[in-house]
Amino acid sequence: MNKFLLSKKLYRNELATFYSFLIGFLIAIIVGSIILLIQSKNPFDVFSLMLKLSIGSLNSLSNSLNKAIPLILAGLGIAIINSVKLWNIGAEGQIFFGAIALNFVYINTSIENSYLYIFLLLASGFIGGSVCILLPALSKVLFGVNEIITTLLTNYIVFGLTIYLINGVWKDPNSLNFPAAAYVSESVYLPTVFGKLSSGFLICILFTLIAYYIKDKSVFGYEMRIAGGSALTAIYAGISAKQKAFIAMLIGGGFAGLAGAIELLSQTHRVSTGISQGFGYTAIIVAAITGMRPLGIFLVGSLFGALAIGGSVIQTIGVSSYISDIIQATTLFGALIAQFFFSYEIKRVKDD
Repeated sequence: MNKFLLSKKLYRNELATFYSFLIGFLIAIIVGSIILLIQSKNPFDVFSLMLKLSIGSLNSLSNSLNKAIPLILAGLGIAIINSVKLWNIGAEGQIFFGAIALNFVYINTSIENSYLYIFLLLASGFIGGSVCILLPALSKVLFGVNEIITTLLTNYIVFGLTIYLINGVWKDPNSLNFPAAAYVSESVYLPTVFGKLSSGFLICILFTLIAYYIKDKSVFGYEMRIAGGSALTAIYAGISAKQKAFIAMLIGGGFAGLAGAIELLSQTHRVSTGISQGFGYTAIIVAAITGMRPLGIFLVGSLFGALAIGGSVIQTIGVSSYISDIIQATTLFGALIAQFFFSYEIKRVKDD
């Protein structure tokens, strides 16, 4: 009698992640097309309009890339933490806390040199993200508390803190009773480089290369992979798994905090509930689809930024903006299924 066993493939195509993404995206387009047909909309017309309004001009392309910045940075942070086989579900909160830390430094300091001031504010955002994940990191390495739960719950704490601040001590008296902090000075706005493209995108490119080096080229990255792969191997190699996990979580949180800082200095210009529109959660999808590869996160994050812009503007023809959310979620679902079949195979063995 024959039995069937699920076995992990000894060899996996190096382009499997890329192929998985393409398969997932194709499935998403098909599903999106079916939904549009049910709504009596022409899929070709809708997707053509989304493409035109997201990358069809310099301004629209700039808007799409600006939207991609927090997705990419938060995704990179998630990928760094995943190097030690841990998950960061708290990037959303870290984005908010990065903006909060920046605003705290802004209202308590003053530097005449605007470039130096911007650097200080961006650094405070990075540190703010690290501080935000500090408690989950300590809980993990000291007591073994599940980081998925603690980072997720931290989101609610930080969001509550944001609501308190913008309705209380930081509330702008000129906001017509709208809950938001006062605007930062134009002198610390991030300058644009092409059209409306924020120079934050250049920072994003830089940190993509930094994340790539940390994960794939540095000794620290190698030690993180060892620590995340096998505790016994890490001990044999003299590597402290807890230390690597702690540092990785602080760095990953810092990346997300930097995303919040850039968003404040380039888009919202003040602390409000609009600092993040679910960027931290979408970044999890971006990181998962790409197999936690920094360069892949940069490319897919840029695509998802374009999807977000395209999805928001197609409402003008009576199509729900949620079509872009459906495409993002279905892409992840299809890509994960494809990755499974690239990684595993079903073998038939004889039952003795």
